[in-house]
Amino acid sequence: MAIELLTLNVEGDRHLERVHAAIGEHAPDVVCLQEVLEPDCEYLASSGRYDVKYVISGRVPRDSGPERNWGVAVLSRLPVRRHVASCYSADASIRTIRTPNDPRRMLVVTELEHQGQPYRIATTHFTWSPDGHINERQQADFPRLKELLFRYPDYVLCGDFNAPRGREVFSKFIEELSLADNVPADVTTTIDARFHKAGALELVVDTIFSTHEYRVTNVRVLEGISDHKGILARIERMRS
Repeated sequence: MAIELLTLNVEGDRHLERVHAAIGEHAPDVVCLQEVLEPDCEYLASSGRYDVKYVISGRVPRDSGPERNWGVAVLSRLPVRRHVASCYSADASIRTIRTPNDPRRMLVVTELEHQGQPYRIATTHFTWSPDGHINERQQADFPRLKELLFRYPDYVLCGDFNAPRGREVFSKFIEELSLADNVPADVTTTIDARFHKAGALELVVDTIFSTHEYRVTNVRVLEGISDHKGILARIERMRS
């Protein structure tokens, strides 16, 4: 039997109630969140009694009070064998985030077992570029991420890749890692124009990749939650 996976960039606490409601409505087995504030994890997990793995990417300042941790979270209702968090930035230090590439870049790999079958779900928030085209930071970070992923024989990889489908970086995940892009071809953007500060952008930058050991079906793009659209899918491990 398949598991359900949701991946979503939540943009901090700007859309917290909608994110909480979406998780509660769809009740996925695993939720991968990017740009999530650590203090919000307990509230988001309460929508489905999830266990949480949180990994700090950086700290965000605010007008008053202490800085808050900002990063990647994995929420799971299934038993977790282990989580592995690895940094693929040149600098692994945790810094105050003042520009889009101040955060360190983390890969979180979660290993689960469901009905006797192993599942490996990985998530990341990949390096940003200002115009959707490859830049020096992405060129430097991709080989390090690729090296980390080569450690695993099979996985599903989801998240915000800051790299539009059809351009160089997105294509590297398919060509150099032999991954399938499971967002339907007729989807032209994963940016939600209602909430994104740049408005309407025709860019698919969020997806669910997978190695051939997994079948990914019933892929749905969810609107009206955050500045990025969520991606919900059924993930089934192919029996060997």
